[in-house]
Amino acid sequence: MGQVLGVAFGPRSTEVEVRDTDTGALVATGRARHADHGPEVDDPTAWWRSLAAAVAEAGEREIAAISVCGSHPGLVLLDGAGAVLRPVQPWSDAGAERDAARLRKALGAERWARDAGMLPNPRAAVTRLAWLRRTDPDTYGRIGAALLPHDWLTYRLAGRAVTDRGSASLTGAWSPSTGTWIDAVLAELGGRASAWATRLPEVLGPTDRADWLTAPVYELLGLRGRPLVAPGTGEPMATALALALTPGRAGVSLGASTTILVGLRRPLVDTTGSVRSRADGTGRHLAISTAAGGASSIEVISGLLDLPADHLGALALEAREVDRGVVLVPGVVGRAGGILTGLGPGVTARGLARAAFDGVACAALDTLDQAVDAGADWDDEEPLRLTGPAVGLAAHAQVLATLADRPVLAAAGSLAAAGACVQAAAVLSEAPPEVVAEAWGLVGDVRLEPEDDPERLARRLANAEERSRQRRALLDPL
Repeated sequence: MGQVLGVAFGPRSTEVEVRDTDTGALVATGRARHADHGPEVDDPTAWWRSLAAAVAEAGEREIAAISVCGSHPGLVLLDGAGAVLRPVQPWSDAGAERDAARLRKALGAERWARDAGMLPNPRAAVTRLAWLRRTDPDTYGRIGAALLPHDWLTYRLAGRAVTDRGSASLTGAWSPSTGTWIDAVLAELGGRASAWATRLPEVLGPTDRADWLTAPVYELLGLRGRPLVAPGTGEPMATALALALTPGRAGVSLGASTTILVGLRRPLVDTTGSVRSRADGTGRHLAISTAAGGASSIEVISGLLDLPADHLGALALEAREVDRGVVLVPGVVGRAGGILTGLGPGVTARGLARAAFDGVACAALDTLDQAVDAGADWDDEEPLRLTGPAVGLAAHAQVLATLADRPVLAAAGSLAAAGACVQAAAVLSEAPPEVVAEAWGLVGDVRLEPEDDPERLARRLANAEERSRQRRALLDPL
């Protein structure tokens, strides 16, 4: 059937993959930066240039369909003619927490968690709109359309203001339960809720097309023909597509932090805000939660011991009982990094390595347990699905398998662009995305079985107890 192109748009760079539509085989990749670390404001035209540069680097011209997924924070505001009203502020103003608190109070935490699957926070699109209304009413009054950054890229590709269920559920103003924008939330933004109908993107289904790529754009990108443009989706939804996370399956995505994803049969409600209930890219639902720590914890210990991460992983798997008195708790509440305890005579490099990998795995599994306690189903026969950096991934997978007492299927690299390719292929073939993902088999080349470790539960308990102790110390230092 040809080739599809998936775009993963992040805070500082754009990555693309080209895959064969029949097999999912990777054909080409491309990457381009569009921002330095932590910009105060972003120019969307720089995003467009990075997308074009990444497509050019991939070098494939025969593309049948395109999809854009994204994790870039912010909100693109357009006037009535489709022009960008102001530079995008990717990171929330300190005062936005006041707007988030006001919105939480207006609707109540339980109602918001039930209707929107989340509690409003300073990064949510609905909070950004409330903040703009308070701080810049003139610009606010000129808004003709409000789009998430990756939806704006889809708008540039197809000429339509559209989104998908997954992206809409990231805004805080759309209900995964009812599949509609929430009038009570929109009313908090001023004016009639119905007035927002023309300003918000149309929410498309999993295999709906946004449109054909516009003629000027395919010439600009150097593509032949006119590819279809898929609705796009959020980065976690794209990752879940690539991991084939249908209901009952769970996944772990390792990055600077760790994201837990569980396919859901129906939305769940967690009034604590720890577990977010989102729509996914298949027409179903997805539980998302974030665990403290991630690959960055391994980098710290690698640097401390002056060892490559793969070597550190090998040491971790060699650890003996005498090496297991050390505990690393990554990313304790209120602090970056982590806390290392249990250092003393006889501690070895193996012990430090095992503590690092145990800390990441225990944080991930405890967070997964929270999602299950909140109502997510993880079927007993399903392995845990893992994606993360290739360096050290085998050790992460083995430690996770042993501590979870389940097999782990591991796939190296970020799967966001691959998930966008899955969506593009589904739109092209009009096949359900989960059917495409299952046929492609993007995860499963590496399967790790749990080792027989009588200290498995003790290792998890030691980490949980130390994490709880450090949390209490930080929240009540006296």
